[in-house]
Amino acid sequence: MRALVHSFRQAPARVVANIVAIALAVGAIGIFAVPTVAADSLREDAAADRLAHVGAGTTLIDASVVDQLDLPELAAIDGRLSAMVDANDQPTRLIGIDTTDQTVDLVAADQGRLPGPGEVLVSDGVAELGEVLVVGGEDLDVVGIGTTTWYAENDLLVTDHATAEIVTGLAGVNRLAIRVDDPTAEQLDTVVETLRVELAEDDATLTSFPTTVPGGRHPLEDDLTEVSSMIGLLGVVAAIVAAVLLAGTTNTLVAERSREVAVRRALGSRRRPLRRQLRGVAISIAAAGAVLGAVLGVVLSNVVARMVVSRFAGITPEPAIGWVVAGASAGFAVGGAWLVAGRAARTATRRPLAESLRDRDGRPFGQRWSERLAARLPAGGLLGRIALRTTWHRRGRRVSIGLQLAAGVAAMITVASLGTSITAFDEAELGHWRWSTRIAAADPGWAVDAAVVADDPSSEAVLDTDGLLDDWDVTIYGLDPDTAMVDTGVEVGRWLEDPAADEAVVSAGFARHLDLVVGDPITVETAAGPADLTVVGLHPSRSRDVFTPIEALSAQTGMTADAVWSTTPVDELAGSGIDPRAILVEAGDDTVVLVDAVDRLYAEDVAARALIADIFLVIGAVVAVVSLLGVSAAVAVDVHERRHELAALLAIGARRRDVTRLLLAELLPVAALAAAIGAVAGWRGSEGIIGFFESANAVEIGAELAVVAIPLTALAAVGAVALIAVTGARRAASTPAAVTLRAAA
Repeated sequence: MRALVHSFRQAPARVVANIVAIALAVGAIGIFAVPTVAADSLREDAAADRLAHVGAGTTLIDASVVDQLDLPELAAIDGRLSAMVDANDQPTRLIGIDTTDQTVDLVAADQGRLPGPGEVLVSDGVAELGEVLVVGGEDLDVVGIGTTTWYAENDLLVTDHATAEIVTGLAGVNRLAIRVDDPTAEQLDTVVETLRVELAEDDATLTSFPTTVPGGRHPLEDDLTEVSSMIGLLGVVAAIVAAVLLAGTTNTLVAERSREVAVRRALGSRRRPLRRQLRGVAISIAAAGAVLGAVLGVVLSNVVARMVVSRFAGITPEPAIGWVVAGASAGFAVGGAWLVAGRAARTATRRPLAESLRDRDGRPFGQRWSERLAARLPAGGLLGRIALRTTWHRRGRRVSIGLQLAAGVAAMITVASLGTSITAFDEAELGHWRWSTRIAAADPGWAVDAAVVADDPSSEAVLDTDGLLDDWDVTIYGLDPDTAMVDTGVEVGRWLEDPAADEAVVSAGFARHLDLVVGDPITVETAAGPADLTVVGLHPSRSRDVFTPIEALSAQTGMTADAVWSTTPVDELAGSGIDPRAILVEAGDDTVVLVDAVDRLYAEDVAARALIADIFLVIGAVVAVVSLLGVSAAVAVDVHERRHELAALLAIGARRRDVTRLLLAELLPVAALAAAIGAVAGWRGSEGIIGFFESANAVEIGAELAVVAIPLTALAAVGAVALIAVTGARRAASTPAAVTLRAAA
């Protein structure tokens, strides 16, 4: 500690800069904790709210049917009435529950209380306490603000079951929330199959594919873990920058005290105590930076996790600490400093006393054959030859500067390429659709009357539903093989031909992930049951899509068209003669019909991916700042170690601009090479991250290089180095040459 205080008194700015640089580097590594923090937050909410293990939408059934369901390992089951309603002319999800006896997916009031007859609880932002909402023609008093974990990402209205029946005009329940005693994935699949069979005995069916949540997890946990893990991959870049920065900083701390060590050796001090003291100074500074960085990492991981969880799950997580990451990053800093400082201290204490006391390079340039070879290279005038000699003589420090610059450039190129890839994916995702407008009931299970649009060449009735293929969520499109609503071009095989054939066209990227080829049989699980199909083509769609003839799909599952696609734009629909409500079979007066443009349907996905890109940008900026701090520290020490050489140049007539030119001649080639290496590493890094996300999600995002960002980032790196060189030259010239040279005598 005494040595640390002594170092601080000698150069407080440098010690503080080293601590801050190490803290930023360690803090950036903290993003590795984002997946843990996000998962812990979701699981805490799932446990507190007794989240359902199975959530299933059904056709309307009597509440008594729910009590008679004999499901394996059943622990609790709640029947609810769920529907989209117009609340003050705004489509909003409403659920009717038994507010006096909740057993699954508990609804909690953060403000106010749970509702009674004629009352409603709303999610935050929908309305204020005491406000009156007009829902289905009924006035409902807002008595509480809160939500349920299952619907946390949606605007929500919650009321008692009787009131829900009044405002929706529906009787019974159409939503089941189920908890089981042994919520393994296999057991939940058994529950779903049993549920489908038992509902069929009461002439009821599932209206959407059930959501299953293995015990302790959250429905969105897998998606959020993949997103946060992808973000955490930037921690690899942060760790590389931190390692280079730590090595350079530690070596610098020891090198700055080499003359002091030599004096003490000359006075009789032994090497071992001196090495211990040198190592103690470096470790103390690293430990201070590690503690500050661990705290910064906890803050950073919580901020990023909160952004991700709030955006995707609608939950504001409580602060959490990734103890493993925090401890590992701090240990990395202290342990790394111990190793590097030990080696540097041994080198410092083994140098000849005469060389150390001169406080300059004791070995003349040219003793090695590589140095003699470098001296023969054409380098222009005197300054060029000095720059070449210094670069080769101090190649270790130049490599350190180059690595830090390359890491910063790589981080920014990675971020820019990820943004470019996401934008290209968003455009490609919409590229194969030819329809502009989708018309369907807001709630699943409502059939579409295909005859209404049979004579309209601008519209088609389709079956647009969710399903499973090899345990992957897929979107199933039942279409007329002669459809004009989809680009029917395929990469391999052919498009659908026979309306009655049990065949399918699958997204090419998804098929490659599953090793599917043309001719392979597949079984697609739908809400109504399985459909056995044969792959006849691979489509360039980037998502997990399965296209199949609607007639064949209906024959196997009993499902019918549930939406209408139209090439008529939304704003022209009223003048086209298409009545959205007339399209639905048995549409009641309170049935909410949604009319969406294709770009609106994908707007939420685009916004979510934009948030991820913003998070990457922030983390990349932190890594770039850390790398620039490391470069600044390395150049400052380089100037300090060469102060006698630079003072001699000034004494024989050189000016500050000549020193600036010398430093630029040394550093700019390093910066240019580092920028090139960083650009390649950044491109490969973005490919790796995109590849990870593609593998985890079985989608084909496609890596796109941010070509424009390469020259901009390279210019920024070179400009930053030039500024650092100018600052170093100013510092070298700030002390009179006579003073510096006299100190060397």
